[in-house]
Amino acid sequence: MIRVVNGTDSELHTFYELLRIYFPAYEISGELFLIIDTMPESKHVTLMIGDDCYECTFPGTDEFELKRKISAWIAKDVDHPDKEASFWGSLTGTRPIKFLQKHRRRLGDDGAFNLLTEEYLVDPKVASLLMEIAKRESRLAGEYLGLGYSLYIHIPFCPSRCEYCSYPTIGSANKEAVNVYMDFLLRELDFVLEKAGRAPDTIYIGGGTPTSIPIMELERILNRLDDFKPREFTLEAGRPKTITEELVQSLANYPITRISINPQTMVERTLKAVKRPHSPEDILKAYALVREQTDFQVNMDMILGLGDEEVEEVAYTLDRLSALDPENITVHMLSLKNGSKIFENNSVYVKNTIAMQDYAMDYLMERGYRPYYLYRQKRILGNGSNIGYAKEGTESLYNMIMMEEIHSVIGVGMSATTKIRKFSNFRNMRDYTDRFGEVLRKKAKYLGEGL
Repeated sequence: MIRVVNGTDSELHTFYELLRIYFPAYEISGELFLIIDTMPESKHVTLMIGDDCYECTFPGTDEFELKRKISAWIAKDVDHPDKEASFWGSLTGTRPIKFLQKHRRRLGDDGAFNLLTEEYLVDPKVASLLMEIAKRESRLAGEYLGLGYSLYIHIPFCPSRCEYCSYPTIGSANKEAVNVYMDFLLRELDFVLEKAGRAPDTIYIGGGTPTSIPIMELERILNRLDDFKPREFTLEAGRPKTITEELVQSLANYPITRISINPQTMVERTLKAVKRPHSPEDILKAYALVREQTDFQVNMDMILGLGDEEVEEVAYTLDRLSALDPENITVHMLSLKNGSKIFENNSVYVKNTIAMQDYAMDYLMERGYRPYYLYRQKRILGNGSNIGYAKEGTESLYNMIMMEEIHSVIGVGMSATTKIRKFSNFRNMRDYTDRFGEVLRKKAKYLGEGL
């Protein structure tokens, strides 16, 4: 158990997240306490890890500076055998690029880089990667800063549940639920489009697996959006068995520009172990269908750390994916999320995740893929990160906008998040449908304020 005692709300959150990064085992077992005593001209901190005790006094009165110094002490000076390594120093949070962009505008590139490495103790290699991504993002998405909006549409249906998944999903075989959900979704979508009064800059239909619902139901959404010509229109089609010739022929009639086909791994034993019901050959067939009948850009997701995979299996997957030549490859690191079977069953094989991530980065960059967005997650293996790679000119604008909150993102559907003033729709279908009036009232209030 990790406990932070006597801190401000900001300190409680920051120190808890930092301690969870460096001492992840203590989140579920053992005792770790951080006690903060605030005095007129200083803060005294006591860190108790089991039977070991560390103490330090930090002079000063500026709350922000004191929080940063205490974080740096935890990251650098506390030496304990249970402490895990991290290249991220004292930097917490899921959006390090957003943090960096704010300081680039204030300090310039050199000043922001020094802030990362000297004040937040970020490894210089990681800081250089963040700077590279931030510069690319500014060049590609800077014109949208604070302007326009993007639209996210959530389809919570999936054929089955993978072992690593924690999302609230509904089985796509439940046709009655699909029909009811779509009626409410389209009502919300029509409401949002009318209130927004103009076309979105980007559209993203995600899930779940949007392509797992009947084609006619998916077309109900696409027909509502058919008059728009957004800069980018992405459809998630993660499960390859949902990508049929009939589906692809239908999709080709709409202004979709980008599709995601997600193998996660090309190692068959791993797919079986995580209960992802497709084979590597299914991925190849689905990819060929999309390439033969559309001009969509293709993203392919992979997850490092599944099953008993090591660098050798990562290399095998990368070889097979790069041979297909997709425009984008997104490399996720497995995150142990509440609600996932992997987390509940503690079924994670200890592995060299840093070597996997380094191998993937070197491999993709040698082949012309460049990192263009990055984010972190709680309980991510090896204190790693998720990184999107793209060939020049094929970067996903929506991914950058959404992750760095460059402009408003309006979420439609169960559990979808709207990022004007951040709020989310209800996470289960019963509340979403039974309390639908609340969904629309909240949308009306914040769309009126933010667009």
